[in-house]
Amino acid sequence: MSERPGPVRTRVVAIGGLAIIVILGSAVVDDVSGLAELKGPPDFPFAKADSSPGTVTFSHEKHSAKVDKCSTCHMKDFKMKRGASGPVTLAAKQEGKYCGACHDGQRKIGGVPVFAIDECDRCHK
Repeated sequence: MSERPGPVRTRVVAIGGLAIIVILGSAVVDDVSGLAELKGPPDFPFAKADSSPGTVTFSHEKHSAKVDKCSTCHMKDFKMKRGASGPVTLAAKQEGKYCGACHDGQRKIGGVPVFAIDECDRCHK
């Protein structure tokens, strides 16, 4: 005849099991929240045209701090692979393509208008 575990032993096992579930659950939540903190590629310069007033260095870090997801720009205005979107020209930007999709002086992010594409020295250094 087998003995049934006593109520104290049953509680200890249940509390131990619950503790393991809480610990594992916390680890999963930490991993998921860590995904939101992934950094994009390092800053990189765009190819400078002869008519350009200076090199433009793009910062994923500065932009991702203002938008909520990568697809805000990627797959819509820019392809994921650098250089695959075609030449980023002033004419294209003035037509609302590439950087000009947001940098039009009218679009607001966080209630603040994004500076216009004609503020050249904001990007060209």
